[in-house]
Amino acid sequence: MSGRPAFIATCAQGLEPVLEDELRALGMPRVRRLRGAVLFGHTLNHGYRALLWSRIASRVLLELARFPCPDGDALYAGVRDIDWSAHLRPRGSLSIDFVGVSRELRHSGYSARLTKDAIVDQFRDRTGGRPDVDRHDPDLRIHVHLAAGSATVSIDLAGPPLHLRGLDRESGDAPLKETLAAAILRMAGWPAAAKEGRPLCDPMCGSGTFLLEAAMLARDVAPGLARRRWGHDHWLGHDSAVWGSLIDEAQQRRQAGRSEDIGVYGGDVDPDVLPLAVRNLARAGFSDLAGNLVCRGVRDSQPPEPIPGLVVTNPPYGTRLADEARADEVTRALGDVLRHRFLGWTAWVLVGRPRQARALGLKPAARHPIWNGRLDARLLEVPIANTPPRGGPRGRGAT
Repeated sequence: MSGRPAFIATCAQGLEPVLEDELRALGMPRVRRLRGAVLFGHTLNHGYRALLWSRIASRVLLELARFPCPDGDALYAGVRDIDWSAHLRPRGSLSIDFVGVSRELRHSGYSARLTKDAIVDQFRDRTGGRPDVDRHDPDLRIHVHLAAGSATVSIDLAGPPLHLRGLDRESGDAPLKETLAAAILRMAGWPAAAKEGRPLCDPMCGSGTFLLEAAMLARDVAPGLARRRWGHDHWLGHDSAVWGSLIDEAQQRRQAGRSEDIGVYGGDVDPDVLPLAVRNLARAGFSDLAGNLVCRGVRDSQPPEPIPGLVVTNPPYGTRLADEARADEVTRALGDVLRHRFLGWTAWVLVGRPRQARALGLKPAARHPIWNGRLDARLLEVPIANTPPRGGPRGRGAT
């Protein structure tokens, strides 16, 4: 490995500081934050550990080369300079993900074809054979990033994106990505709260993304332990001994955390959606938490334990005008219940519109910008007072 960071963990825009903090907590050296990514590490153990244990990264890339790339000729030459026989069999398969444009390289599709041509031509000249392109399940997924006149060529060690935990999760409408949910839990301080024995509640849990990620974190379950497909499966540089030792360690840690008593609670008004959360938790090995899920509207929510903890939730945003009005009504009910019943708790509420933030009716201590897919959302950090306002919560209902 070279002296510079050898691995690149990518993430959703806005989550770079959280991912950086997580990688440092995992013991990674040479951590450096970029836009939409964090550089780290210099051994295969570092890259594999991040693959298995990062809850926030979208992908983990192994950097092969970085070179000036003013035009297509430079791109072709730089890619062809890499010894691809160390990574891929002559009759194997590959796919190219190309990100970025420049004045000379204006179309990522054309740049991806140039990259493919350079690799294929090298194999053909050396062996007479050539790898095929397979966009769905390639032996090697190659990632090229073009920015500021420089191209970075990497191997995608993840394969399927890392938010796919390998649990065959069932989901309702507009599910939150697991990586985003894990980032929000880290921002909310759940790792420390769980160790202190404080509870976590999602009164609008849907299919249970927050609950599942919270349980995995609290019981020390590696988020990648259940996955069966990886980008390094057919990579010629794969070290099965290093990978196997990390899997063994993760299995031992999961076994040690099985008996950990954790307070993870959820509720949802939809009787068709809540069973999805129950099944998702059971599939991940947390069937003991099923009794902590209750079918009820947000107006009927109550603190599940006397000790104050965290409310972490993602109310519906609403995509049409009528839906937005309904979403604001639900958010207003959430704020009403929080201020009257969840005394001393801290709420972390992900909202999709400024009007929805105002509907909550509570003053946030901070507003954290977060991209939820293509939506420029805000995570509201809302400490709840220890004493209730005058009058009780407004009328109950299905909300």
